[in-house]
Amino acid sequence: MKGETVVSTALAALVLLAVLAIKSKWNPADLSDAASSAEEFILNTAGIGASQVPDIAGYERLKVFHLGEYRAGLYRATPAPLVFAPGRLIIYDKADQPVFKLETLEGSKDPWSALYDFNGRNGLTVAGSRERPNYLRDLTGNKTPDIIIGQYSGGSHCCTVATIVELGKNQLTELGRIDGLDGLPFEGLEVRKLNKGAAWQCIANRPYMTACGDHFDAADVLAVYNFDGKRFEDQTSIFGNYLAEVLRDDLAKWKQEKNRTMNLLQTLAVDYAVVGQKDIGVQFFSSNLNPLIPSLQSRNVDPNACLESLESLVDQIPAANVRAQ
Repeated sequence: MKGETVVSTALAALVLLAVLAIKSKWNPADLSDAASSAEEFILNTAGIGASQVPDIAGYERLKVFHLGEYRAGLYRATPAPLVFAPGRLIIYDKADQPVFKLETLEGSKDPWSALYDFNGRNGLTVAGSRERPNYLRDLTGNKTPDIIIGQYSGGSHCCTVATIVELGKNQLTELGRIDGLDGLPFEGLEVRKLNKGAAWQCIANRPYMTACGDHFDAADVLAVYNFDGKRFEDQTSIFGNYLAEVLRDDLAKWKQEKNRTMNLLQTLAVDYAVVGQKDIGVQFFSSNLNPLIPSLQSRNVDPNACLESLESLVDQIPAANVRAQ
């Protein structure tokens, strides 16, 4: 099939050359331009088919994603500077027509954008895995495949945006965006089923810094994105029982002395707050802060300022609904 495609392309180029030659009345100079046009036609279309995507002038093709009825191409502007360059992620239909496009930013050495691999680990394909990547999943329960696109901004400890797109038979529809994710795609994003319904939930894990420390000390604040019939929206408040499980798991981690870090201590205060126990969370934090005070003082952090900052964060956390079990 590939050989037939190349032959057909070459024949089309020859027809193009002949037509241009006739129009130019066989002027040798014009024929040279026509030959150049035919050569460009071959370079830009040869190989396009089930396993390829079109080339774009001024861009290099980094990766091709196979998405059932569609294909996506990830591109980077060339020549790329030392650190990063503008990019594009374009989804094409069977006729090689673009049906969805995102402007991206790509590293000069490695791509920064990615599609969530549901067969991978934390959304990324496992190196050396024999299992083929799977970028499609019916996240809404409407029997239509969806994809999740991750775009990294290039900032330090910041920031990735995840875009959920439905791949309908006749059109593509954006179903939601999750921003503020930490690090490269898909750090801090988990796709799970938290109830017995047909839809899946996207769990975003975002770091919130206080005066208690730097990025690595920040509290992990969870948000659950659920499909409401039209879009994936933050509906954390209706998943209180799941968040209560998270609290229990984090408390179990805290029992091990090696895990008693500022990051986990602040996270536990937030865990308590999100299940409607803010006062208990602040009390837990203050009663367990003493062993960490020397570390705060070594960085010229006032423990009282740390506590006040943590309380301010906790006050901003809305409480979820937790059903009695």
